[in-house]
Amino acid sequence: MAEPKSASTNPESLSAAGGAGALPAPAAVHGNRCRCAACRIAMHVADSPKPSVCPYCQAKMTVAPYVLPPATAVAPEAGDDVAAKLRRLYARPRHGMMLALFLLGTGLLATAVYFQVSNFESYWYAPLVNLYSLIAGIFIVSRFLLAAFYHAPADTGFEPTVTVIVPCRNEQNAIGRTIDHIYSEGYPLRKKEVVVVNDGSTDQTLAEMLKAQARHPTLVIVDFETNRGLCHGMAVATLMARGEFLVFVDSDTFLFPGAVRKVVQGFVDPMVGGIAGHTDVENATKNLLTKMQDVRYFFSYKIMKAAESVFGAVSCLPGCFSAYRRTCVMHVLDRWLNSKFMGVYGDFGDDRSMTNFIFKDYRILYDDEALATTLAPENWSQYIRQQARWNRSYVREVFVAGRFMWRKHPVPALSWYAMMIMPIIEPVVIVSAMIIAPIQSGSMTPSYVIGVMAITLVWSLHFLQHTGRKHWWTGFLFTITYTLFFSWQAYYALLTMRRTKWGTR
Repeated sequence: MAEPKSASTNPESLSAAGGAGALPAPAAVHGNRCRCAACRIAMHVADSPKPSVCPYCQAKMTVAPYVLPPATAVAPEAGDDVAAKLRRLYARPRHGMMLALFLLGTGLLATAVYFQVSNFESYWYAPLVNLYSLIAGIFIVSRFLLAAFYHAPADTGFEPTVTVIVPCRNEQNAIGRTIDHIYSEGYPLRKKEVVVVNDGSTDQTLAEMLKAQARHPTLVIVDFETNRGLCHGMAVATLMARGEFLVFVDSDTFLFPGAVRKVVQGFVDPMVGGIAGHTDVENATKNLLTKMQDVRYFFSYKIMKAAESVFGAVSCLPGCFSAYRRTCVMHVLDRWLNSKFMGVYGDFGDDRSMTNFIFKDYRILYDDEALATTLAPENWSQYIRQQARWNRSYVREVFVAGRFMWRKHPVPALSWYAMMIMPIIEPVVIVSAMIIAPIQSGSMTPSYVIGVMAITLVWSLHFLQHTGRKHWWTGFLFTITYTLFFSWQAYYALLTMRRTKWGTR
């Protein structure tokens, strides 16, 4: 539980404004703006220690006082009722519907297996499509089997010092709520430091951060006067951090109570370098696109990351909510920040790149009991830009990790090399199965089509079984859009590897 706030930091007391029984207006709260002119970076602190030198060039910083805006209570958001949110996110589906859909899924899987076995001679005529279908099917089934052995790290009462870091650019509508959730999630304030980084935003993000600082005077604000990139936002906060562990949170991610405490429990094992929390989509009910992403998020965490965590081999610690051992990050920080790909500094790698640097020598886990929600793109143009950035990061880092994965346990190693190859050849398989085959034989390759539908139904039903969310069927929308469009982004990623923008701004 969070420690009680004093009257000077309590939003309700600070927001009292006149009327019978109202508290007297609080005195103005002053902060200090510490600035390095050479690096064009400033730090706003109120009740936190003043930095004396620039974290980059180590030059002495100029200090100027400023007055924080009046602290006001934050109007509760519709999604901030924790109990209601949990009921919305996790409910029991109807047993009759689950049984009917289970029988349908079983029938599709049986049909797919039948085509694979009975049409063995077809491997001679369409070896790539049939072999790919077989390997992809085995891969997905193996993820479900391994995920069945997953257990979240035990809560041992471990309570180290942590620094929660929020890199941010142009998030004026969400950053205040994100900060409020971090301060109210319950970790002891004497052991929790919060650092937010404004990466040259062109909207009112900095102003919203200062309003949040009035509510939470221990908040540390780093302001890049010009855009420097996500990696620099992560790096500068790491250099300033005083906590033993770093918890990275996206500027539109909202932590559940107890999330910070739970996500650090796995660090009791000194060989664990990073841990991913579990993130659901906050705005899942907005439209078809967000519903589709909600199903995909759940599968990527509860199946993919859970399966990888069994071997301590989670392939990516998502930037929306993940924790690192600070000594591990500091050890690789310079190489990570200055890494190049194709001769260009790659600021698009961020979370996956950092994961690889640490994964080389440490175990990486997933904790499905450390909960958060995040805002997913609500329009297709933003979603496409996000996926392009993620694909550039994936294409680059999957080959980077391939250099050392053979030293790991053979099961995650084989999975990793399969993931290296499958996205590259998948577009060719799709064309062969859905375009060339109909031209040559008059029908699409049945084993491929039925297999894809069966696998989609299985993981969509898994989503329904564990969440009760009625938009489970939008998993098919993801499969369709991925097959027709997003599978080709691996090639686009290779052609645009030199782009280093945030991708969703």
